[in-house]
Amino acid sequence: MKLAVAGKGGSGKTTIAATLSRLLARRGHPVMAVDGDPNPNLAVALGMSPDRLGEIVRVPKDVMEVKEEGDVRRLVMARPIEEVTAEYATPAPDGVDLMVMTGVDHAGAG
Repeated sequence: MKLAVAGKGGSGKTTIAATLSRLLARRGHPVMAVDGDPNPNLAVALGMSPDRLGEIVRVPKDVMEVKEEGDVRRLVMARPIEEVTAEYATPAPDGVDLMVMTGVDHAGAG
């Protein structure tokens, strides 16, 4: 099962994603929560303590590459997903694994 949560700013996307992730994990489903927000807060919403936030290593952009086939350009994984998750997933409460794809690098970026 794959779920994506989208909506307007301030509509509760992070809260919904964290709640669904934890509930599904508690029911025994494997859960990989992926935070693609430029201002990533999913770790906190999942219940990670502030002292653990430093453990999170953002997934670098080079795990993806553009493939061109004629006039079609596609974004594809440059490495096997198992390798990426093994290297960048951080364990979160209730058995959820978390990957953070982006973040704020400088003022005004988020």
